[in-house]
Amino acid sequence: MIRSASVILLNLLLPFISFGQQKAVVSGKITDQSTGQPLAGASIVLDSTSGVLSEANGDFFIKATPGRHYLDFVYVGYLSKRIILDLKPVDTIMLDVSLATDILLLDEVVVSAGKYEQKISDVIVSMDIIKAGRIATTISSTLETVINQTPGIDVLDGQPRIRGGSGYSYGAGSRVLVLVDDLPILTPDAGDVKWDYLPVENISQVEIIKGASSVLYGSSALNGIINVRTAYPKNEPTTRVSLLSGLYMDPARKELVWWDNRPGFSGASVFHSRKAGNLDLVASYHGYHDAGYRENEYEGRNRINLNLLYRSKKADGLSFGINSNAMTVSKCDFFLWQNSDSGAYRQNESAITRLKGYRLNIDPFV
Repeated sequence: MIRSASVILLNLLLPFISFGQQKAVVSGKITDQSTGQPLAGASIVLDSTSGVLSEANGDFFIKATPGRHYLDFVYVGYLSKRIILDLKPVDTIMLDVSLATDILLLDEVVVSAGKYEQKISDVIVSMDIIKAGRIATTISSTLETVINQTPGIDVLDGQPRIRGGSGYSYGAGSRVLVLVDDLPILTPDAGDVKWDYLPVENISQVEIIKGASSVLYGSSALNGIINVRTAYPKNEPTTRVSLLSGLYMDPARKELVWWDNRPGFSGASVFHSRKAGNLDLVASYHGYHDAGYRENEYEGRNRINLNLLYRSKKADGLSFGINSNAMTVSKCDFFLWQNSDSGAYRQNESAITRLKGYRLNIDPFV
C-alpha cells in the first residue's frame, strides 16, 4: 500500500520536476554598430563561467537555467557590452546586439600591401595612409595637393615621385601606379594621372606604398603605388555638402593687372551614402570653376560618382556591384606670354588652345 502511494505521488510530481529542469534559450545576432556588418567569432560569456562564439553571420545560441543572469559580449577592437536577463522556464529571447569600435584598440586596415585586408602594423613595407578627415581639412579641389604634402612624395607637372624615383619615363610609361579601388586610372595614351578626375568628395582613405610593388601590380609600380579607396555606407544615411571659393589678389606690378572684375574660383561637392536592405549606395557630385589669374586661362568641370553594392540573400558571402565615375571638363591652359613687359599675365592669341573633354569609367565586380 505504501509502495503504491509512492508511485502515484512520483507520477504526480514528475511533470513539475521536468518543467523545473527545462532551460531558457537566448539567441540573436552581433553586428558592428557603425556598419551593421556581422561580427564572427565574438565571445558571449554567461555569468563569467561558460559561453559560446558567434557564427560567421554573427548569430549565436546559448541555453541557461531559469533565474537572473548576465551576458557579456566581447570582441577584439570593440567596446564590451553586458546585458542582464531575468529568465523564466521555457523562455526564448532574441537579442540584436551592436558593438561600438574602440578607437584605442582598433588598428587601421589596408589592402594595398598584399591585395587583401590586413592591419597596417602587420605590413612589412613602408606605407602611409591619408584619411578622409585630412583631405577635408585641406580644402582642395584635387587630390594632387594632399598627395604633395605627404613626406617622401612630390608631384611635379602632374607626375608623382616617391623618394626621388621618377614618376614618368617617356616611352615606357609611369613608374608610380595610381589606382581607384584597385583599378588603374593611368590614361592609355600618355600614361599620366588626371588628378581632377579622382573623386575627392568620395574617399575613405588613400594608401601609399613607398617602394617597389611591381610583383603585385606590374612594371607601372616600380617606385610605388597610390591606391584611392572610395567610401562605403554606414548604418545611418550620411549626407555632406562642402563649398569653397576664393579671389586672386593683384600682382605686385600694377601694369600686369589685366582684369576689370577680379577673377576667382568656386566649387561645390555633395556626398550621400546609405543602406537600403541588401543594397549599398554611394553617390557624389563635384562642380568647380576657376577663372584663372592669367588671361584666357580657365577651367570648369563637373563630376559624378556612383557606387553600388548588392549582397545576395541566398548565397552567403556573394556580393556584386558596380563603381562608376564620369566627368566633363572645359579648360584653356596658359602657354605663351603676350610679351615680357605688360603682357606677362596675358596670353599670346596665336597660342590659345581650348579643350573640352569627357571621361567615364565603369568597374563591375563580383
